[in-house]
Amino acid sequence: MLTLTKLNLFDIVALKNDLSQYQLLAGQVGTIVEILAPEVYEVEFSDDDGQTYAMQALPAHQLLKLHYKLMSKTINQYGSGDNIAGDKVMGSKIDKQFNNNLQGANIANFANEVKDNARQQASNFTQTSGASVAELLQIISNLRQTAAQFPQEIREDVTIDIDDVEVEIQKPEKERNLPKLKKRLLALLAAISFVAAPIAGITDFANNVLEIGNKLGIELIKP
Repeated sequence: MLTLTKLNLFDIVALKNDLSQYQLLAGQVGTIVEILAPEVYEVEFSDDDGQTYAMQALPAHQLLKLHYKLMSKTINQYGSGDNIAGDKVMGSKIDKQFNNNLQGANIANFANEVKDNARQQASNFTQTSGASVAELLQIISNLRQTAAQFPQEIREDVTIDIDDVEVEIQKPEKERNLPKLKKRLLALLAAISFVAAPIAGITDFANNVLEIGNKLGIELIKP
C-alpha cells in the first residue's frame, strides 16, 4: 500500500501523470535538486548517460518517491504475480550506474560527488541574467491569468506562445533558443493589438512580456 512520503533534496521521484505541456510522461524518473517552496520542488530529468533533458518545478502531489535497492538482473514475481515495472527499470539503471562509475571507487565518495554535481547544476539552472527561473515562472503565471480573458479566436495562439516561452526558460541558460524566445515574446506583444474589448490587466500583460525579455537579455519594443 502506498503512503504519503515526505520528499527531500536528492530523492529519486517519478511523475504520477503526463505533463504534455512540458513533453514529460507519467513514470519518467528524475532527481529533486532544489526545494523551491513548501511542497514545490525543482526536479532534474536525465538520460542514462547523465545528460539533462528537462528541469521542471513541480508540486509534491505530482511526484512519487521511489524506494529501491541493488537488485539482481533476474526479476521474479512480486506479490501475487504482479511485475512492478518501476522497480525493474530502476534496478537496471542502478546496476548500470554502479558498473560504470564504481569500479574500484568508494561508494560514499561517489554519492558525495553526485550531490555536489546536482547542487552545481541546480545553481547554474536557476540563475539567469537578472532573474531566477522561479521569478520568471511567476511572471508567466500572470500572463496566463490575463490571457484567459482574451477572445477565443486568439487565446489558443497566445497560450501556445506562452507555453513555448515557458519551455525555453526552463532549459539551462546556455541551451536556450534566444531567437525563438524573442519571436514568441514579440508575438505576445502583437496579440494585444487584436484585443478590441477592454480587458483588465492588458497593460500589465504587455509589461510582463517586456520584463521577461529584459531579464533574459532580449531587447523588445513595446507596441
